[in-house]
Amino acid sequence: MNKQIAIPPKKDQQVEPASFARVVQERLSLAQWLFVGIVAVPTFIAALFYGVIASDRYVSEASFLVRGASSQNSSGGLSGILKSFGFSRADDDTYVVQNFMQSREAVTRVQQRLSLREIFARPGTDWFSRYPYFWRKDTFEALYDYYLTRVKVSYGTSTGITMLQVSAFRPEDAQVLAKTLVELGEDLVNRMNERAQRDAIDHALNELTRAEAKVVNTQAAITTFRNRELIVDPASNSAKALEIVGTLSSELVRLRAQIQETLASSPGNPSLPSFRHRVSALEDQIERERSKLVGNDGALASKMSAYERLVLSREFADRELSLASGALEMARQEARRQRIYIETIAEPNLPDDDTQPRRMRSFITVLVFSLAIFAMVWFFIVGAREQLHG
Repeated sequence: MNKQIAIPPKKDQQVEPASFARVVQERLSLAQWLFVGIVAVPTFIAALFYGVIASDRYVSEASFLVRGASSQNSSGGLSGILKSFGFSRADDDTYVVQNFMQSREAVTRVQQRLSLREIFARPGTDWFSRYPYFWRKDTFEALYDYYLTRVKVSYGTSTGITMLQVSAFRPEDAQVLAKTLVELGEDLVNRMNERAQRDAIDHALNELTRAEAKVVNTQAAITTFRNRELIVDPASNSAKALEIVGTLSSELVRLRAQIQETLASSPGNPSLPSFRHRVSALEDQIERERSKLVGNDGALASKMSAYERLVLSREFADRELSLASGALEMARQEARRQRIYIETIAEPNLPDDDTQPRRMRSFITVLVFSLAIFAMVWFFIVGAREQLHG
């Protein structure tokens, strides 16, 4: 039996009314099914979920400012006001606090104070919103991902204010979780301050300790020298010895002049031998006094040289100690200048009404997106048919 092959009408031929009606009916039927599948069903599900199933969520908000010591640069706005009181924004540290509040470390520390699993899985919460999601296991990573959906931290670059938003299924849960996160942020800032101060002054403190030990050692060396040599101050002893030598030398000069005068006036004077004997005694005494000053290792000159080296070492140690003390004080001032603070602008509030989920906006969003997708699919199908039958 031979099959009949339908020959499509030429472009200039008119389509029969029955065929045109059938095409229109097919297109209308397809459009209806597409509308039902792409628009009606999702919109009905959204209306059912957001209108009946979705649990109420309460949002607690807090705002804070991370600030530090002001710099020399001036600026306007909120930064200028803060700097006029001695503080300025610490933008880098703000990002640190923001990242911490949205980190796994924050979840771990919050769990040490609160039971996140109980907060996020209160009785009566719908299965699509509570923790854990029915398609995931109860693991730390699942808890962290869920935590990120309930905790939002945003930073205003123009104002420097950080906004914390925490949503939960009970008002008191949202508030206590927000308070805990702010407290943990303050703890983080305090740890950062302690570490910065420790890093800033540890080196200076070590230098001060070393300088103090050096001063103690040099003073001990001087004491040991005095006890060994039985001399308190070699310089003072040398001055006394020089004074004695000077006095004896003056006496010797005077006596020699007297001898010369006696020889000139009375060569046979019986006192001349006595004078000469006194001259010889003075010369011996001067030689002995000079030998105490110089001439051997036990002389005052060598002792004074060793003593002066010890005194010079002590002076250097004292100066180094003074510099180390000043450096330590400067390090402490720098550490205080670099301290950062969290200034809470608005404490976490206790919400008295649920603000999430935003039911009407969510429903309208689903409806608009469904209509947009339906329009794109329909235009694609119509265009493809026209290309095939065109």
